[in-house]
Amino acid sequence: MAIIYTNNSSGAIRRLRNKKPTQSYLLALKKYIKWLRSKGIQCNENGKVIIAKRQTSNILVNENRPKQEIQPKPSSMPIMGNGKQISWKEKQERLQISSQYSIAPAYNKGPYMVVAKEDIKTAGRKV
Repeated sequence: MAIIYTNNSSGAIRRLRNKKPTQSYLLALKKYIKWLRSKGIQCNENGKVIIAKRQTSNILVNENRPKQEIQPKPSSMPIMGNGKQISWKEKQERLQISSQYSIAPAYNKGPYMVVAKEDIKTAGRKV
């Protein structure tokens, strides 16, 4: 397993940090900068690309025009998760049917399951 130095306390890292670039590196850097500038890319003397800031434009807005706000229309029927509206009768039927069931963890397992009220004591077990 490798040792990871968290504070750059290694002597090798300290020596590399203080090491000056070689002549071959500086020559390659000059060629690279020259190549970048020939392609029309602006860069500084270290070879880092200079990214120009975006220019913002002031868009004139007609202040006399009133802003339109979208508001939902009130509904007498409740809305389900997928946007389908259900009637009051259908909602009451669903509540009556769902009262016959319960949710319980499966026997010796992690997930939950829907169980009938009469089978709640043996939920998920083989009887």
